[in-house]
Amino acid sequence: MTHVAPRSRIRLGLVAAAIGLALGSSSCTLIIDRSSDQCESDGECAGFPGTTCSAEGLCVEPPCSSTRECLDLFGDEHVCNHRTERCASLRSRACTNINGDYTSDDAFFIGSVAPLEGEDAATGQVEQNAIKLALHDFKQTSNGLPPRVSGGATRPIVLVGCNDDSDGDEAVSAAQHLVKVGVPAIIGAAYSGITIRVATEVTIPNQVLLISPSATSVAITDLADQELVWRTAPSDVFQARAMTAYVPRIEAKLGDPGGPLDAPTARMKLAILHKGDTYGSGLAKAVQDQLVMNDEPVLAQANVADYLRVDYGNPDDASNPTRYEQTVEEALGLRPHVVLLLGTAEAVREILPGIEEGWAEPAYKPQYVLSDGTVRDLLWNYVASNDDLRRRLTGTIPGTINPLFDGFRSDYTTLFHGMVSPDVFGAAGAYDATYLLAYSAASIGAGAIDGPALAKGLKKLVPTVTGSASVDVGTGGINGTFMRLSQGESVDFTGASGPLDFNVATGEAPSDIQIWCLPADAAGMAQSAIFSGLYLKAGSDDLIDPPSGSACD
Repeated sequence: MTHVAPRSRIRLGLVAAAIGLALGSSSCTLIIDRSSDQCESDGECAGFPGTTCSAEGLCVEPPCSSTRECLDLFGDEHVCNHRTERCASLRSRACTNINGDYTSDDAFFIGSVAPLEGEDAATGQVEQNAIKLALHDFKQTSNGLPPRVSGGATRPIVLVGCNDDSDGDEAVSAAQHLVKVGVPAIIGAAYSGITIRVATEVTIPNQVLLISPSATSVAITDLADQELVWRTAPSDVFQARAMTAYVPRIEAKLGDPGGPLDAPTARMKLAILHKGDTYGSGLAKAVQDQLVMNDEPVLAQANVADYLRVDYGNPDDASNPTRYEQTVEEALGLRPHVVLLLGTAEAVREILPGIEEGWAEPAYKPQYVLSDGTVRDLLWNYVASNDDLRRRLTGTIPGTINPLFDGFRSDYTTLFHGMVSPDVFGAAGAYDATYLLAYSAASIGAGAIDGPALAKGLKKLVPTVTGSASVDVGTGGINGTFMRLSQGESVDFTGASGPLDFNVATGEAPSDIQIWCLPADAAGMAQSAIFSGLYLKAGSDDLIDPPSGSACD
């Protein structure tokens, strides 16, 4: 239900106590828009108890010194933002998932921004569920964070989860709401371009820490972020290394007897087709800089006729309009043996079908290497029963196979039985990010928890001090880690997503990169991507073969 006032432009989401007064209904809530011409007098804000008209023409919430004051005035899901000393609603149109005891003035708030609806919902939902699993761990094991002072009460950890609908404007709006609530840290966004927008437009200017579980663009590394942007996902520098190590293996296989390159003069042809955002462009450039084919760097003069790189545009950026048909035509003109598709849903929806359906070369069909952004149900649903295409599709994705991930997967499936698989990239990273923030907050002790303080606390969780105790993610290490941090010690944290040995200057850590493939069920239908067993170990340039053979047929 939406109610729009002609002048004050009220939107869905804030003042629960005013619903009956303003709408005569208990089925929806309201927030106050932050438009600059909202009011001219206090009377125009009269529908909202305690609000007044500011000099800037805004209906502003009343001052507060405790959350109880805001709850008494506005009702449930309202808190006192102790940074601004103003009441705020936890809920907005995009931020509807409130998890934890928000009534305590000592509560530690974490925001999340992820796609919870639409074609990217599988990514956002599994990341938010992973955060909830971590909160469940802390609730069950320690009842939250340790007390600020000896003998005090433990401090609840509260999630305010927001849906960005895979849209930059929505993500910025959601992050602005979280800043208004007073969260010192946000987990998100899921994708690189949106993460950069949220960081530069909202979190960095407001001194809020942002930690992404799945944004991989190399552009994030060089942000002027005041040490406030971190990520449990690795930079695409590592994914590029995996691709450039993997392509020569494909080239060698194509040269096997009877293969399309089984001739002394045969030359491999390769196309890189990429999305025109920071993720696709950055990954394409990183691959191009390192790739060798036909025994030459890909940009060598000898490869001019054999190599094609095309930016097919960005559906989210009007300044870089999409060129799907032209890209497909150029690729078909080259007749590549190998196609690297570096993008997200549009690569699967527009480029892959265009090449497959337009392919006219009878001697061979292309091998595809896809980046992590394409790993979604849209892909295996398109492949369906096309076994030939299924066997020609592989790709790269950050991930690790270790006992901590196995434990995370087991706990996740127990708590969220029948929901999106935790094998989705970003799930383990979101789980780890929650642990990192909780431990960082605990290391602050009685001090004020804000973005810079959390960034300083994160530096205590990496192996910078000789003899730091090793700490694994999971319930078994929570109380011991709290004790060590309370004594001023540093620890060496290892997550479900990997070691997370952060470079504290960039807020980034290396990661293993897995080669994935699509298995088939008994009926021959393609299933969701699995790790093949072939992977690039973090910090290495060489692929490691699985000890017992590939999981791919």
